[in-house]
Amino acid sequence: MSETFVLRYPAPDAAAGDAEWVVVDAQGARVGAVLRGSLADAAATQGGRRLIVLVPGAEVALAALALPARGAARQARLAPFALEEQIATEIEAMHFALGRPDAAQRVPVAAVERALLARWLADLARAGLAPAAVYPDALLVPDNPAHVVVVLEAGRVIVRHPGAVPLTLDAAPLATALAIAGLGPAADGTPRVHVLVYAGAADWERCAVTFDALRESLASLRAQVQADGLLPLLAAVAIGAPPLGLLQAEFAVRHGLGEQWPRWRLAAACAAAFLVLHVGTLGFDWWRLRREEMRIDQQLQALATEALPNVHDLARLPSLRLAVEGRLRATRAAVSEGLLGTLGTVAAAVGAAPGTQVQTLSYRSGVTDLTVEAPDVGALDRLQQAARGRGLGAQLQGATQHGPRFQGRLQLRGPGT
Repeated sequence: MSETFVLRYPAPDAAAGDAEWVVVDAQGARVGAVLRGSLADAAATQGGRRLIVLVPGAEVALAALALPARGAARQARLAPFALEEQIATEIEAMHFALGRPDAAQRVPVAAVERALLARWLADLARAGLAPAAVYPDALLVPDNPAHVVVVLEAGRVIVRHPGAVPLTLDAAPLATALAIAGLGPAADGTPRVHVLVYAGAADWERCAVTFDALRESLASLRAQVQADGLLPLLAAVAIGAPPLGLLQAEFAVRHGLGEQWPRWRLAAACAAAFLVLHVGTLGFDWWRLRREEMRIDQQLQALATEALPNVHDLARLPSLRLAVEGRLRATRAAVSEGLLGTLGTVAAAVGAAPGTQVQTLSYRSGVTDLTVEAPDVGALDRLQQAARGRGLGAQLQGATQHGPRFQGRLQLRGPGT
């Protein structure tokens, strides 16, 4: 399961090293404890995880604007002019980030001083931190459709009405801040609202009296004390329902190899190990086959020396294998079709005619002339038929009787003669 490293940038009034961070899983559940320290300390514990940075919401102006429905580029051009009267700083010095329109086609817009955002990113870069996303922490206050959500922390209060952008105010005095946020004593006819408060133990203890005074004007009041601070709550929203991010336009993240390398390092190492193993296996197979080929070549050389005794330089042959195979074919032909083959056929044919004897035999260019003596003419005919049955052309050229036996002349021709 992939993990995300959520870092909260120090607030302006915090100590120099007062950043905090937590690791969450893909569902936003906390993995381990909330830690605090310098940005360098945070970088040392990031461990290659995807980084999300939360910056102080009090430094970012938030609004939901009715802008033209089509054309993101056109919306980006119009947003600064729509917020011009709400921002004290010159709009040329501001960086604007836009989100997706809501159900009412209102576009969420965040505005922050360009120099301030650049300084935040420079501080992170010096510490070795490269965020994949930067969110104002106020935008990570949960949007509850049935409750007004109030967050108390370090002298400020964040109020978020259902479906609205959060409002960040100075918490001193708290009653005035709540009244400005629409949570003062209810006027006649004003519907009462349900309020859900998130606060650390010390903040809730300090502000509980003020909220008790408002109970009569509220439909309900429920407080959830965050023992480990608000970061786990904000981190869960950052993973589950990420709001618009500030890294847009000139501050957009460039997804180069350097930024992506920590996430892909393990996969790249596994791929490299597989490649090395594959190449090593191929190399071993090539070496084994090469050695087997050399062994066979040596055996072939030895056999060729015996099969081709009249060839003194085997290296001059175009193909040693073809030369040996040609010699073997010639030898087989001599055995099956030459004198040896003819003698074998004659022996088998004589065996098929009992009492027959070969008196003379001559062989020349596949033609064999036989003089045989047989007990009768039938034996000579059987000899002739047996020779034909073995593939030879057989012709009885004459027969004479000498006493009780017969002498015949038989001519045998091999195939192709």
